[in-house]
Amino acid sequence: MISPAIDVRRASTGPLRPIEIASIAIFSGLTVVPAVIVAVVPMAAALGFLAPVPIALLAARTRSRAVIAAFVTTVAVTFAVAGLGTAFGVAATAVIGGIVGEVRRRGGGPAVLAVVALIVSPLIAGLTVALMWLLAPLRRLGLEVFDNVLTGLAKTVRAVRLDAAGDAIESFSGNVVDHWWLWLWIPGTIGTLVTILVAGWMLGKVLDRLADVKLDDTLEAAYLVDDAAPGPLPMRTVGVGYRYPGTSHDVLTGIDLELHPGEFVAVVGANGSGKSTLAKILAGVEPTIGVVDRPGSPGLGRAGGTALVLQRPEAQMLGSRVADDLVWGLPDDAAVDIDGLLAEVGLAGLGDRDTSDLSGGQQQRLAVAAALARGPRLVIADEVTSMVDPEGRDDLLSILAELPRRHGITVVLITHRDSEARAADRIIHLADGRIVAHHPEWMRPENTGPALTSKPFGGHPLLVVDGVAHTYLQGSPWEVTALHSVSLRVDRGDGVLIVGGNGSGKSTLAWILAGLTEPTTGQVLLGGKPVRENVGRVGLGFQHARLQLQKVSVGDEIMAVGGENVGTTEVGRVLDLVSLPREFAAKRVDSLSGGQMRRVVLASLIASDPDVLVLDEPLAGLDPQAREEVLNVLAALREQHGSTIVIISHDLESLDRVCNRRVELVAGVLEGGA
Repeated sequence: MISPAIDVRRASTGPLRPIEIASIAIFSGLTVVPAVIVAVVPMAAALGFLAPVPIALLAARTRSRAVIAAFVTTVAVTFAVAGLGTAFGVAATAVIGGIVGEVRRRGGGPAVLAVVALIVSPLIAGLTVALMWLLAPLRRLGLEVFDNVLTGLAKTVRAVRLDAAGDAIESFSGNVVDHWWLWLWIPGTIGTLVTILVAGWMLGKVLDRLADVKLDDTLEAAYLVDDAAPGPLPMRTVGVGYRYPGTSHDVLTGIDLELHPGEFVAVVGANGSGKSTLAKILAGVEPTIGVVDRPGSPGLGRAGGTALVLQRPEAQMLGSRVADDLVWGLPDDAAVDIDGLLAEVGLAGLGDRDTSDLSGGQQQRLAVAAALARGPRLVIADEVTSMVDPEGRDDLLSILAELPRRHGITVVLITHRDSEARAADRIIHLADGRIVAHHPEWMRPENTGPALTSKPFGGHPLLVVDGVAHTYLQGSPWEVTALHSVSLRVDRGDGVLIVGGNGSGKSTLAWILAGLTEPTTGQVLLGGKPVRENVGRVGLGFQHARLQLQKVSVGDEIMAVGGENVGTTEVGRVLDLVSLPREFAAKRVDSLSGGQMRRVVLASLIASDPDVLVLDEPLAGLDPQAREEVLNVLAALREQHGSTIVIISHDLESLDRVCNRRVELVAGVLEGGA
C-alpha cells in the first residue's frame, strides 16, 4: 500500500500536535518564571517586560487553539504558585502577547494592530469590570480603602484652610464609589489600548530578532498520517527524494531500497550525506518525490509500528523514574513487562532510579527499552552510540543486534563506525544523498593508538586544578557527587586528554575548568588567578556543537563570540585556521554538517583568543572524514600556534596526534593527574 498524502487540514484543525504540546509546555514555563520572580523579588520588576514575549512568539507561529491552551496552562500554574494577584497580571500580559502575535501571524502591520486594539481594549477592560462585579466583597473592600484615603486627604487639605479643594476631593471620591464601573472601564480601555500599541512596537522588534527560531518538527508529518493499522514492513522505496521546505537542493535523490522483517541493516555515510533524513523517511515522513510502499501505515510510536531512538537520550526522557519513563505515553491498560524489558537492556533492578542519575550509556539503553515497550516491528537507531563510552557502545550494539533474532524486529542502525556496520546483515552507503556501492575503506579502522603518558613537571604551569570536588544538589536526598578531590596541572602548550566512561565526571570537570561551574570544594587557577574571575579566558567547546551556535550565520557567530575587535578580516583568518572556505562566513548555521559546526565552534573560540581550549567530546558524531579534518585542525593549533588544549573524551581514536599526555577519570577520581 502506498502511504497516503498527509491531510494538511488535520494539521490546522485537529487535536493539538506533539510539537504544539511541547511548545505550550516550554512557552508557558517561560511566561510563568519571570512573573513568579517578580512576585517574590520586587527588585526584579524589570523582568515583567519579558512576560508577553513567549506567548507572542507562540501566537506568531502556531494556531489559536495552541495559544488558548498555553494561556490556560500559564494562568493555572501561576495561580497555583503565586496566587490570584500574580495570575491576574500574567493573564493580562498573556492576552496582550497573544493579540500581538496573532496579528503578526496573519501578516498584519501597525495599522491592523491599532484597529484590533480599538476593538479589544473595551472588551478587556469590560472583563475587569465583570470580575470586580462578581467579587463583590473584594470590590467593597477596595472602594472602602479608596474612600478612606481620599476622605483623610480631604480633611488634611481643609486643615490648611483649603476648603474648596477638600470638597472637590470628597466629591471625586464619592463619584468613584458610586460609579466605580465607569471609572474602571474608561481608564482601563485607554490603558489597554496604549499598552497594546506600545507592546506591539516592542514585541515586534523582539519577534523580528526571533524570526529565524524555528518551531518546526520535521518528524511531525510522520504522526499525521492516516489511522490505518500499523504495517511498516516489508518496505520498498522507489525513486525517493526529499527537499526540506525553504531550501533549493535535494537532500535525498533516487533512493531505491527494501527492508524485510527480522534483518539488521546499517546505514553509513559522511556527515550531510542524508542519513538522518533517510531515517525520517523510513519513520513515515512523506518524500517530496517517489513512492514508499508498505502494507500499512508506518505507525511511528504505535504498537506494531516504528520506533525511533535518537542520538541524545536525554532529549527522549520524560519520566522522572526509570519505570515511569519506560511506559510514558502508553495507555493505562497497556501490558508491559517493565522488569523484563529493563533486564533485557541491562538495567535490571533500576526501575525506581531517578532518570537524571543514569549515565549516558544507561540513558541510551533506557531509550531502547522505551522503544521496545511499544512492541515495534521496525526500530531505527540514529547514531545511538556516539555519546557512549566504548564499553557501553559494545553493550548497546549487542542489544540491537539481538532484536532481529529474539523478536523478529528489523533494526536500522545509522552509524559512522566500521565495527558497528560490520555487525549488520547488510550495509546501505549514502553519499551526497544517493545510495552508492559500499567501500569499507571509507571508514578507518578504529584503534586507540599508542598509549599516552603523564608528562613530568618542568614546564610553565598555566591551568592548575587543586583539590576540586563537586556535588550536585548538596544536602538534598538526591545529592550526587560527580568529582572527588581532583588535582591536575596543565602547562602552557600542553595537550591533555582526559578520558573516562559515561558518568565519570568528565563534563562536570569541563565546566569547572571553564569557570562556568563553581566547585563545591577546591579551586581552579589560571595564570595564578581563580578561573571564576576570568570567565572566557578558558574557551569551552560543548559536547553538542549545535547548542553552542546562537547566531543565524557563521560570520555573525564568530564575531559575536570573538568580541568587538573581531571583524570580517579576523573571521576570514579563523576560518582559514579551521580549514573552512571564507565563503562560509555567509552560510546559515543550520545548513552546516556536524563536522562543519564543530569547526565553526572552534573558529569562534579561537577568535576570542583564549588562554586554554577545553573541548568536550569534539569527535562525537563525526564521520571519518570530518573526524580527520577536526583532528588536523587541533594538531595544527598545538604544533604551529602553540595552543594549550584539554580534550575530554571517551573516544581514544587518533587523539595522540593532538595530546601529549593522558589522564583518566574513574567514578569522579582522577588517575594519572598531577
